[in-house]
Amino acid sequence: MSANFHVKTDGQVVSISIIGQWSEQVALNFEREMHRVIPTVSARKFAHLVSFEQWELSTPSVEPIIKRVIGWCVSQGMCAAAEVFSTDVLKEYLLNKSVEEVRDHVTIRRFSSESDARKWLAEMGFETHASQLIKT
Repeated sequence: MSANFHVKTDGQVVSISIIGQWSEQVALNFEREMHRVIPTVSARKFAHLVSFEQWELSTPSVEPIIKRVIGWCVSQGMCAAAEVFSTDVLKEYLLNKSVEEVRDHVTIRRFSSESDARKWLAEMGFETHASQLIKT
């Protein structure tokens, strides 16, 4: 599987899918995309919904780039993040390291299903089109 990502906005939520094994170049491309997308979010405060289900980890050079992106997102108004992945101790360890500097400024929850993540975001006040569809 090639390394890639998908980023889209849905109201106050930036949905991100992380795919494959990331290199420094993929992380730099992701940083550029986030700098392009985040200013288009119409709300002063916003949330991330990030799927790590297809992530196959990263090279060590990725960590400082991701920390920089997360810090910048928090400075732009990100105040909640729902992370979706099946239980994986190594992923959890790496994700904890990536958010250690912003942990006091953003509420982060982890989920094993995207629908549970969307429900939590809606409870936090970050409604998405998909979360509205889930409320049947």
